Amino acid sequence: MAGKVISIEIGNVLTKVCEMDYRSANAKVYNSFTFETPKGTIEDGYVKEADEFIDVLHAKLASNQIKTKKVVFTVSSSKIATREVFLPLVSRDKIMSMVRANASDYFPMDISNYYLTYTVLEKAVSSEEKKLKLLLIAAPLDMIEAYFDLARTMGLTIVTIDYAGNSIFQVLKEMKTQGTSISIHVGETNTYVTILENGVLNLQRVVSYGANSAVETLLSIDKYRYDETMDEQKAYELFMSQQLINTVIPEDDNSREQEILTEDEKIRNEVTESLRFLLGNIVRVIDYYMSKTPGARIDMIFLSGIGAEFRGMRELFSFEIGSAVKSVTSLPGANYNPTGGADSSAVMLPAVGATKGSMNLMPEVFKTKKVKNDSMLVPVVVCLAGIVGAVAMWFYGSFTYDQKANEVAELEIERDSLKDINDLIVAYNESQTTFDKFITMYKSTRNPNQLLVDFLDEMEVKMPTSFEAFKMHVTEEGVAFDIHCATKADAAEIVQQFRSFKTIQIIGLSTVEEHEKNTTEAETMGYVIDENGETIPFYTMAETTEPVIETDENGSTIEPTTVEHYLELTITCVYKDAAVIFGDTVAETTTAAAPTAAAAQ
Repeated sequence: MAGKVISIEIGNVLTKVCEMDYRSANAKVYNSFTFETPKGTIEDGYVKEADEFIDVLHAKLASNQIKTKKVVFTVSSSKIATREVFLPLVSRDKIMSMVRANASDYFPMDISNYYLTYTVLEKAVSSEEKKLKLLLIAAPLDMIEAYFDLARTMGLTIVTIDYAGNSIFQVLKEMKTQGTSISIHVGETNTYVTILENGVLNLQRVVSYGANSAVETLLSIDKYRYDETMDEQKAYELFMSQQLINTVIPEDDNSREQEILTEDEKIRNEVTESLRFLLGNIVRVIDYYMSKTPGARIDMIFLSGIGAEFRGMRELFSFEIGSAVKSVTSLPGANYNPTGGADSSAVMLPAVGATKGSMNLMPEVFKTKKVKNDSMLVPVVVCLAGIVGAVAMWFYGSFTYDQKANEVAELEIERDSLKDINDLIVAYNESQTTFDKFITMYKSTRNPNQLLVDFLDEMEVKMPTSFEAFKMHVTEEGVAFDIHCATKADAAEIVQQFRSFKTIQIIGLSTVEEHEKNTTEAETMGYVIDENGETIPFYTMAETTEPVIETDENGSTIEPTTVEHYLELTITCVYKDAAVIFGDTVAETTTAAAPTAAAAQ
C-alpha cells in the first residue's frame, strides 16, 4: 500500500489533480482541483516545457495544503498503441515472453523504442478451448522518461504511470453493469470509446477529436475572436454555463433561413456542426462492434470527460447515436464529493481510475536514476564558491588592468584598419534582409488552393464512370462535396482513388446511403468555379427513361418491377502540408498538418 498519492492528468488545456488513497476498495478523495495547463507544457502526451507548469503546480499544492510526495500520472496520447489479443492459457511468468515474441505482429512498427506491458482482461475456459484475453500497451520510452524527469524536478516519487484508456476502464468495471455498456469519454483532444460486455472489456478505440473541436470553433467566431479577455479556459467555462450546443446537428443551411436566425442561433449551429466528425467516428466504432457481434444490444451508454460537462452535449449524443446517454455523476469505489464544473466526477474519472489498477508504465531503467538533491547544501556551496571566485577575480583584475588596456588599444587600431570591410558587411546584411522580405512576401501569396485545377484534373482521370459530384464547397484548406455513384464497388474505388491523390488527404467520409433513382426528374443542378474562385450554377436536362411496356398472353399490361438505385456519400478532403505542396522545408512553412480522421477498426 502506498497510502496517499497525488494523481495527475495533464491535459492540453486543463490539468486535473486528486489527492486520494492508492489501490483502496473505497478510496477517499481528500482534495481535488483543476487549473489551466501553461501553454507548451504538453503535446500529445509528451511533456515539453515544464518550468512554468512546475511553478503553478507547486503553488496549487501549497494553497490546497497538500504535502504528499508520492505521485501517479495517467497519460493520454495518440502515440500509445493498444491491442486486444488472445493467447493460450499459460502461467503468468510466460505471458510477457509470448507477447514479446509476437510483438511485431501486434504492433507493425519498430518497438525497440517502446515499453510493452499488458493487463489480463478475461480468462476463457471451456471444454473446447482455454485462452487469455489481454490488453496490450506499447508506449514510447521518451514519453515515459519525461514524466520521470518531471517528478524528480518537483521532488516527487512516482508510484506508477497509467494509460488513460486503462484508467477509464478501471472505473467502468467497478460499475458492475450487465449486458452491453458503452462509455464515451470526451477529453480535450481525444475521445475514448470503451465497450464492455458484462463488465469485460470487448473493444476500446481512440477517436482523434474531442471537446476542443467545439472550443476552437467558438473562438474563431467574430463575436469572440476579437475579445481579448476570451481564451480557451474561459471558453470551456462558457460551454459549461451556457447552452451553446443544439440537440441535433443542423442540416445544410438555407441562405434565406439563415437570414432570419439570430446571432446566438447561428453560433449554436456553427458550434454544433463542428462536432459532426466527432459523432461520426463514435457512431462508426459502435457500428463496427455491432456488426462483428451478432445479436448484441446496447443496454447503457455513459458520457464522461470535460465534454460531458458541456450543456447540451448529452442530448446531442442521445439524438445522433439513437440511444439514451447517461452522464457519469459518481465514481464507484471512490468517496468523492466534487464541487462541480471542471472539478466533477466525469472530468476526474481517469485521475481516480489510475489509482485503481494501473498498467504500470515503469521501465526499470528509469526507476534506477538518482533523484535530484533538493536540500540547501547545494545552494550554500554554490553561493560560497561564487563569493570566493568574485574576490579572486577582483585581485586578478587589479594586476592585469594595464595589460588589458594595452590590448584594447591595439584592437582599436586593428578595428579602424578593417572599417572598410565592416561597411561592406553592413551593406551585404541590408541586401540580405531586403531579399528575405521579398521571399517572405512571395510565399505569403501562395495558397494550397492553387492546386485546385490539378486536383480536379486528377479527379476526372481517376474517378469511375458512374461518379457524379453534385455539391462542392471549396475553401483555402480543402474541398467537400456530395457524390453519387452506381455501386458499392464504385464507392470503394472512389475512396481508394482519393487516397492516392498527391495534394489532398481524406479526413471525413459519411455513411454510404442507397436511394431509388428518380428517372422522371427533368433537371439537375451543378456548379462550376470561375477564374475568381466563385461558384456559378449550371443546369442540365436529365435523360428520362421511357418505361418498356410488356403485356402477358391475355394482352394485359405487366407493370415494370425493376427499380434503379444509386449510392450517395459525402467526402471531405484537405490539402496536404504546404511544405509538401510547394517543396519548402519544415522551417520555412507555418502551415499545420491536417488532422487524420480516426479509423474504427
